[in-house]
Amino acid sequence: MTSSRLAHRVTTELFDLAEGVLWDDHASLVRWVDIRLGRLLAGHLVDDRIEIVQDAAFGQTISAVALAADGGLLLAGAHGFCAVSPAGEVTHGPDIHSASSEWRLNDGIVDPQGRFVIGTLSLDDDRHEATEVLLRVSPNGLIETLRTGLGMSNGLGFSPDGATIFHIDTLAGTLSSHSYSSGPFDDSEPWHTIVSDFAYFADGMTVDASGGLWVAQWGGARICHFAQDGTHIDDLEVNATQPTCVGFVGPGLNRLAITSARKGLESPHAAAGALFLADVGERGLPENRWAGSTVQPYWIHH
Repeated sequence: MTSSRLAHRVTTELFDLAEGVLWDDHASLVRWVDIRLGRLLAGHLVDDRIEIVQDAAFGQTISAVALAADGGLLLAGAHGFCAVSPAGEVTHGPDIHSASSEWRLNDGIVDPQGRFVIGTLSLDDDRHEATEVLLRVSPNGLIETLRTGLGMSNGLGFSPDGATIFHIDTLAGTLSSHSYSSGPFDDSEPWHTIVSDFAYFADGMTVDASGGLWVAQWGGARICHFAQDGTHIDDLEVNATQPTCVGFVGPGLNRLAITSARKGLESPHAAAGALFLADVGERGLPENRWAGSTVQPYWIHH
């Protein structure tokens, strides 16, 4: 297949650290977050533009947004979840992880069984130990650890059949895979490294309906497209140095949306922090939905 060589800008507004872009098929909205400013945003996809129609701030970092089966949203806050009911009522859950150093939740995704898989990121710039983790939270509040010893847990995805999970450790520079099912996670099975020679920092990712892997390259102004065995297929260029995340959007899930960041740039490009779109000849997979309630989330019952 061939890709468009350059994604085009589709938002007028620029964001500090936009991330977590996905398509809400129930509401026909593109959703994403601006992490450090704690913003949850949504926009209509209108031709070659994304017109912002929702913008809410939560007073803490918001690193990921997940769709819920009841029509609400589950957000990854600084240390725990925020549930937004279909009526817009917000409830804040307890911390889901304890750590000895400063940290926050980072990228997350709902699995095919309706559980939320999410990783952590250290806020300690002087930390050199790989101590971050990948967690799985069930709708009843059960928390399981899927992976330890991470430098920075980041992009996540599932194969089209749901039998494989993909995971990026940004600081280790790896994209890895592991078998996945509705049952207990097999800790005895090692993670299999698919890609370990990224030229830039691998950030967010998505999986298309054909099983292709699309990985944002922070610092590389591009999205890299891989086969599931790690074979590099092609690149999509982005007119922003720090693309952060990718997701297929639109009613046909046939347009690749890309978020980017201005964070840390002394002389940012004029489009740095914008959202972009590209037609890449592939379609995405519908988002899995959190199986728990956003009206009466599990922490209210405990």
